[in-house]
Amino acid sequence: MNTAGFGGADAPGTSLRRLADALGTEMMWAGARDRPIGEVVIAEPGDVLTDLPGALVLAVGARGADAITVVRSAAEAGAAAVAVRAAPGGEGALTQPLKDAAGTAGIALMGIAASVRWDRAEADIRGVLERGAADGTSGHRGDLFSLAQTVATLTRGVVSIEDAAHRVLAYSDSGDEADELRRRSILGRTCPEPYLAHLRQWGVYRRARTGEEVVDVEELPEMGARRRRVIGINAAGRPLGTVWVQEGTRGLAGRTEEVMRGAARLAASQLVDHWFQGDPGARLPSRAGLAHGLLTGGFNSGALAVHLGIAPNASATVVAFDLREPESGDAASQDARRAEAAEIISVHAASYRRSAMVAQACGQVYAMLPERAAAPSSEGLLTRWAEDLVSALRHHFRTPVQAVVAGTAPRLDDIPAVKLRGHHGLQVLARTPERQVATHTALTASLMVRDVLGLLDRHSEIRHPGLDELARHDDAHGTEMCRSLLLYLDAFGDVGRVAKDLNVHPNTLRYRVRKAVALAGLDLDDPEHRIAAMLQLRLSREEPGTSPFPGG
Repeated sequence: MNTAGFGGADAPGTSLRRLADALGTEMMWAGARDRPIGEVVIAEPGDVLTDLPGALVLAVGARGADAITVVRSAAEAGAAAVAVRAAPGGEGALTQPLKDAAGTAGIALMGIAASVRWDRAEADIRGVLERGAADGTSGHRGDLFSLAQTVATLTRGVVSIEDAAHRVLAYSDSGDEADELRRRSILGRTCPEPYLAHLRQWGVYRRARTGEEVVDVEELPEMGARRRRVIGINAAGRPLGTVWVQEGTRGLAGRTEEVMRGAARLAASQLVDHWFQGDPGARLPSRAGLAHGLLTGGFNSGALAVHLGIAPNASATVVAFDLREPESGDAASQDARRAEAAEIISVHAASYRRSAMVAQACGQVYAMLPERAAAPSSEGLLTRWAEDLVSALRHHFRTPVQAVVAGTAPRLDDIPAVKLRGHHGLQVLARTPERQVATHTALTASLMVRDVLGLLDRHSEIRHPGLDELARHDDAHGTEMCRSLLLYLDAFGDVGRVAKDLNVHPNTLRYRVRKAVALAGLDLDDPEHRIAAMLQLRLSREEPGTSPFPGG
């Protein structure tokens, strides 16, 4: 067995999708689809496989029962995938027993076409792994494959992304939904010429290369083609490629055109980067990296404006999102879900505003939407957009996603300050998880109280001694006078409502309040006494030494 592979267990890894694309083949998924590849290993029948985490095993010379044995042995050794020889006929040459063995073992199976020599396959795979390690893009979720999968999730379709020469650059998982045309396109790495001729005759590419029209392409049963929609990927008037969405058995989602428009805008910058592959010196900084630098103040906003084609003095609205993941969850899983959420938000944001940027920070996701001076977005319009997006995220992740429309930064340099407002707004909004979206304006009062309580928390010398004595009395006697008094003040003295909340008789509540006021030496007719009591009682509800609100 040849184990002299590039990378190793600790290598960052390159996605199986990217490797399959480099080889011009389609993978037969059988679990472990998201595991990155860190090395390539050649195994022949009879080889003993051990300790191969993250490896792609090339089953050279193994067919039939021997191939099944290699698949099982590779899975036991921790490998991520096995590549086997596919006889003429492509996908159909991967037998059902082999697929079943891979599915049971929980390992991905890849078919290598008979026309591809094993030594060439190994060299191509190593080249992809080496380029990934050199440019730091291995396993990066912002690639075209990740975008294709996100579009598939949002549209319920089968997605592929092609360059201007009709070569397939990326595609989504398809399961049994893919039609014959898609399978032939992926296995051949290009759209079959007879179908291209029909597209040219129908004027599909002419329409896709002008503007942002989503073109409806009717089915063509004689070529094994279901109904499709396509949009052009264009930049500065130059056609870069196309995004295709094939209709599956469930039909396409209602907002498919909006999603495709956003995806085409995102793909444009990635295809520009694709032209410079193999030349790190010419490669432009990633859009995600630029967005994060702008969000945190670590990037020159003037240079970014030039790169994005927007005015250096443009304003930008910031919308903050939080998935509200359980704190007990696995950190790696949470990071992956947040990255997936960022991609979904990116597609929607790009559709809403061409120059939109999305970045992660502080465990949250932020959309930055440069404003058009001629037609700035109203707060109401932005709120409705955020509400629609949060609803989609809640449906997809089954977790209480929340968002805050943080406001508009007058200049790009002011975005970090507005981002901080969104961060604090999400902390306050977390107290009411049933709320989906709020504006910073609507949260202003809560944020003011939060800041004042934070100030009091840091200055323990600023206390009303009578209220401290009241808290000690509750601790010593197991009473609830502090809580009762705070609820009474919060309810503007509505005894009936507070008594119902506390499940006590109204007279009992009146007695508690009178006794609490007497012990603390308060005069509730004095507005300053009332304000001081409300602030200190709110602060004392929290554990000693902690901030009064989560994350503060």
